[in-house]
Amino acid sequence: MNPGETQTIEKLTARALTSYDQRPDAEGVARLTDHLITAGQELHTALSRIPVGQLTERARTSLAEWAYFVAAGPLGHGDHANWNHARGLARVIRTMAATLDEQRPAGAR
Repeated sequence: MNPGETQTIEKLTARALTSYDQRPDAEGVARLTDHLITAGQELHTALSRIPVGQLTERARTSLAEWAYFVAAGPLGHGDHANWNHARGLARVIRTMAATLDEQRPAGAR
């Protein structure tokens, strides 16, 4: 990832991983979740382009976790469940971004 992409991911995940008392309102959580899913899908696509035999265990795990979190959606109902879902997505995105950076050849970073 280039520095701009890395910075965008860091800001996005930081918004989701802030303290509970600083979380956005319900509408803000919905928008944040949409942004997280978009960013995560892009990272998932980039990681999926790496041949399976070249993926690290961390990369394979992050791909599986992403698929689970997106398919499962929020566990429960209401604002708290949606907030926890956004936070889970953010953690997996952070891992996928770090893994993607690790997987790229040194000259491609």
